[in-house]
Amino acid sequence: MEQESRREAEGKAGGGSYADIWPDREAGGPGRMDFRDHIGIEILEKRPGYARGQIVLKPWHLNVLGIVHGGVLFSLADTVAGTAACTGRDYAVPTVNGLISYLKAGHRTSRIVAEAEEIKNGNAFSVCECRICDDQGKLLATTTMTYYHLKPRA
Repeated sequence: MEQESRREAEGKAGGGSYADIWPDREAGGPGRMDFRDHIGIEILEKRPGYARGQIVLKPWHLNVLGIVHGGVLFSLADTVAGTAACTGRDYAVPTVNGLISYLKAGHRTSRIVAEAEEIKNGNAFSVCECRICDDQGKLLATTTMTYYHLKPRA
């Protein structure tokens, strides 16, 4: 119930996300609790063309070497950049391409923070760049993400 209220408030305050704007969300959308909730992604700030978010790390976010799993870094970047691309707009933004460069191992950190900026907003696609840092501000990875503008059904 609390997650649903948070999602509704986010949608009204910042323009929404895929889950907020997609019609008939219960039947065809991600539902009340989505991937972001399961892995602990928290959006800290959002506005059209910009977003910042974080994950407070838990043991399950680490790989067998005890460092942040690359998939966790990619998921955070994809979600935060997608938020930058769709906030305040009337379309969802499924990812069509993502490029990540892993620059430093994420270890001995309590959280990871991603900051994304839209560098291109076209008629059908948006491109965002995202930087992911540890809790000391050390750069762990950079991404370039491309999103398609998926309009809701009329």
